[in-house]
Amino acid sequence: MLAALDKLDLPSHRRTPPEQVHLTLLFIGDVLRKNLDATIESIERASSGLKTFELSTRSPIRLPERGPARLIAMETDYPATLRELQRRLAARLAGKPRSRAGDRFRPHLTLCRFRAPSKVSPPEPALDRESFVVARIVLMRSELLPTGAAHHEVESFPLIPA
Repeated sequence: MLAALDKLDLPSHRRTPPEQVHLTLLFIGDVLRKNLDATIESIERASSGLKTFELSTRSPIRLPERGPARLIAMETDYPATLRELQRRLAARLAGKPRSRAGDRFRPHLTLCRFRAPSKVSPPEPALDRESFVVARIVLMRSELLPTGAAHHEVESFPLIPA
């Protein structure tokens, strides 16, 4: 998947290390240590009863779509289980609802971030598509470092084998 970047003429950027590529279902921001157990319980409840599902990549995209781009990502499909999981998490954990109807979740895997917002054309559709099974949901802690964000697993929530 990261090989798709080699085909693109990109301004200065930082690639996402392969072990850090992930799909963010909901960014919840800072969570106080005293609220961590409640957050974990909410994610456990939101993911309960859901079966494993297949996720497939579609094509590379630039984000945001309008104005200077901050990153290149690989868009994925949006299967019913993923839609339900994201809806449940947003209902339980979103600090404030989205203000605009068009401001919706768009499933993607970030491949690289630009060092500065850049004028980049939308990438050509990818020829290689990958699919993989999503068998667990992971609560991650992000740490901002001079070399970029590092993500650390806090808790994992297995899905029911399909």
